[in-house]
Amino acid sequence: MTGRATAGAQDATARPYPAFTLIELLVVIAIIAILAAMLLPALGRARLKVQAASCMNNLKQLQLSWVLYSDDHDQHMPPNTPIITGARDSLSDSTNSWIVGNTWIDASNLSIEQGVLFRYNKSRGIYHCPADRSTVRDQGQVRRNRSVSLSCYMNMAQDPQDQYYRICWHKVSAIQNPGPANALTFVDEHEKSVQQGTFGINALNRQSFFETPLWTWISFPATRHGDAGTVSFADGHTEVWRWREPNTMRLSAQNAWLVLQPAISTTDRDLARFFRGVPQTVPIP
Repeated sequence: MTGRATAGAQDATARPYPAFTLIELLVVIAIIAILAAMLLPALGRARLKVQAASCMNNLKQLQLSWVLYSDDHDQHMPPNTPIITGARDSLSDSTNSWIVGNTWIDASNLSIEQGVLFRYNKSRGIYHCPADRSTVRDQGQVRRNRSVSLSCYMNMAQDPQDQYYRICWHKVSAIQNPGPANALTFVDEHEKSVQQGTFGINALNRQSFFETPLWTWISFPATRHGDAGTVSFADGHTEVWRWREPNTMRLSAQNAWLVLQPAISTTDRDLARFFRGVPQTVPIP
């Protein structure tokens, strides 16, 4: 008995539990680090694509609401009625508009719920890009309720006496040159630009807001989707536009309110796309 116990103890001593050496452990850690370095960029790109797809779907739902409103109102577009002069926190939309208030300062969802489109789709999330992490007044406390704005040429002025009345389309049936497939409606706006719900764009040979040079960004588009942004059109389709100009990304990185920013005169490929989406001639009222 004693001999067997002694032999068993010797066997246990001869067969210690297996363990990693320090070198083996470092090799495993290095392999994990290499795999992570390979996978993380791919995961980041996949996340950007998912967010862009979700943002496009939000714009599609807003676009459908815009169409339904027009169908209910003899093809008249939803009002798009902003206050367009003043400091950022003084800009807003009237109580009779597709959206009201100012997302830069609004801490509640009332500005969405009081807009004329809300009855057609009561999902508040469709007004906001999933990649937008900005907060009210950039204070890091309350997430903003909206990142989307509507082209100023979509019924910005409803009074024939308004100075901007003749530059706008007012009825969906009047959208020509370009036609509905190329006429810009909703734009995902940059978090450093957005306030009231109208996206300002100058128009070649016809309109220059605030006496700016033609090649000026009046409002500024979002760049959240891998140096790209989302837009929708009057026929209902949406697109992701990848920005081509280094100047666009340089402006996007500024720590400033991104309105009235200089584009590349006569050759800015990004701003030129917006120019093509607005009336090319004075619309018929």
